[in-house]
Amino acid sequence: MVDIRALTASVTVPTPPPATFARFTDGFGSWWPAEFTWSQPALLVSIGMDCRPGGLLTETGPHGFRIDWGRIQHWDPPASLSFTWQISADRVPVPDPAQASTVAVSFTAEDGGGTTVAVTHDDWDRHGQGAAAYRDQFAEAWPTALERFRQEHDG
Repeated sequence: MVDIRALTASVTVPTPPPATFARFTDGFGSWWPAEFTWSQPALLVSIGMDCRPGGLLTETGPHGFRIDWGRIQHWDPPASLSFTWQISADRVPVPDPAQASTVAVSFTAEDGGGTTVAVTHDDWDRHGQGAAAYRDQFAEAWPTALERFRQEHDG
C-alpha cells in the first residue's frame, strides 16, 4: 500500500476542555457543515454521534434514510476521541472498518482557559485505489469544519 500522509488541522476556542469536548461530541450536529453530508443541507434531518466507545456516527436524511458513516474507537473525555471515517472517495458508505480511515481528535487546555482542538485524519491508504486523490480532495474539509466549530463558540 502507498503511504499517504495524514491531514491535520486545529483551532483554539475560549472554553475549557470539558465544555469543548461536550460541544464537539454532543453538539456535533450543531456545527458540522451540512454541505459535507450525504443528504446535503436541504434534506439533512440530523447528524451526530453516539457518545460512547463503539458508538456510531450517523446521519439521518429525508424519509428516515439513515447512514452510519463511522464508529468511535477511542473515548477519553475530555482529552481525546477517535473514530473511523467509513465514507469512500465516491461518497459511498464503507461497511468494513478495515477499509476506513481514522480521525483522532485531541483537546488540550491552553493558558487563559481555552482549548486547542487538533484533528489528525490518517490511514488514507485503507481507502484503496484513489486514496491519495481522495485525501487531496479532502485537504480543506477539516479546516473548514473546525472553523465552523470555532464560529459556533463565537456565535
